[in-house]
Amino acid sequence: MEHKAYTSFDSGFLWGAATASFQVEGAVKEDGKGLSVIDVMPKNPAITDFSVAADHYHHIEEDVALMAEMGLKVYRFSIAWTRIFPKGNGEVNQAGVDFYNRLIDALIKHQIEPLVTIYHFDYPQSLVEQYGGWISRESIEDYRAYAEFLFKTYGDRVKYWLTINEQDHVVRIPSRLGLTGEDHYEQLRLGYQANHHMCVATALTIKTFHELGMEGKIGPAVSYSMVHPASSHPDDILASKDAMLIKHNYLMDLHCHGEYSYSFQRYLEERNFTPAIEDGDLELMKKYPPTMLGVNYYFSEAVRAFPATEEFPIGYQKKSLLPEAEAGVFEVVKNENLAATDWGWEIDPVGLRLTLRELYDRYKLPMIITENGIGAYDKLEDEDIVRDDYRISYLREHIKQVKLAINDGVPMLGYCAWSFMDLVSGRNGMEKRYGFVYINREDFDFKDMRRIKKDSFYWYQKVIASNGEDL
Repeated sequence: MEHKAYTSFDSGFLWGAATASFQVEGAVKEDGKGLSVIDVMPKNPAITDFSVAADHYHHIEEDVALMAEMGLKVYRFSIAWTRIFPKGNGEVNQAGVDFYNRLIDALIKHQIEPLVTIYHFDYPQSLVEQYGGWISRESIEDYRAYAEFLFKTYGDRVKYWLTINEQDHVVRIPSRLGLTGEDHYEQLRLGYQANHHMCVATALTIKTFHELGMEGKIGPAVSYSMVHPASSHPDDILASKDAMLIKHNYLMDLHCHGEYSYSFQRYLEERNFTPAIEDGDLELMKKYPPTMLGVNYYFSEAVRAFPATEEFPIGYQKKSLLPEAEAGVFEVVKNENLAATDWGWEIDPVGLRLTLRELYDRYKLPMIITENGIGAYDKLEDEDIVRDDYRISYLREHIKQVKLAINDGVPMLGYCAWSFMDLVSGRNGMEKRYGFVYINREDFDFKDMRRIKKDSFYWYQKVIASNGEDL
């Protein structure tokens, strides 16, 4: 829909950028930090691991000063669970507590709002060894107690909290659950049980948040994007609706409505994926829903119908982070209307507007973009220049769509680009760069780790200074 007149971003709109602890901090064995599932997963010999990353642990003051120079109003970061509780529960590591106090205090000093992700993939390995991690109901109370400690320790300065980052990815990437082996379907079955426990843990944490009288807002950071039908054929439209349910909406229905829809219940039952649900679980979710949503958006997908056959019976999937095909439901196909990144992610700015409208229509919650960005092969030229016009173009077009969504009536709290600085990509190492700030290192050559401002740094600085008017 086009409008006759357009409102601007609210004066309190939170312009920001984001990172995740395991991808930027490094120092994985320093100052009492315990091991996470990220630290022990099998290493890919072709790319770097997370042991040094961007060495943010030793560059807090320098990095926050760069954030202040850029003009950030909010910085989204995650707390490494095992820096606080090395074994996931029990003894507190004061050095870890002090590290995040220093970071938060530095942000507050520069009038940058901290947006804290409580848990971002790096689950304590000790809890996996103790009782199976998220697969066990014991995980619920350990997560809630960890979150309560954070509320009591940092809640005087932190007003915005994200409970779990991209829960759907945790479910579909076995290593993030501490699972090993090659049985894809058993891992998915366990994943849906873990997913249920995470939803209960989230509701209990939100209950604790309210009982402590915490100010501000709290909710999950969800990976959510539109799934377009590949054609106007009704079968493809149905496939897109089913894909939206299986990839995204089932999780949001649990968090926001405390329910497994009838269609999704049938989906789980027919594949033997139905989790064990205890009395009171769904009622707890209904009573304590999120008060905001974080939205991670990078790309959209297109799907066509994929009828089940004897060769590909119901339940057959092509293994993927986000399934490429599932017999009887959908098959992902190339969208010929869109360009793609170097890694094949289709660039769809309008899809962000559609995503925000879809989420608000369904769940009626204020939102903040918690991740949006483009990974690319950035090149450091002479005189410390990084010309990343492609990043500027990507971000510009997506920010335009956020403004249009606001004009459609979607309440938006802010926008956090991914990422503030270059970080270690989970599947592509340092080769795939996202940041406004170039980290002078390669996968296996740490060089001098200098922080170098890219062209996009100066562009985003102007965007923030103009409150989104100068794009």
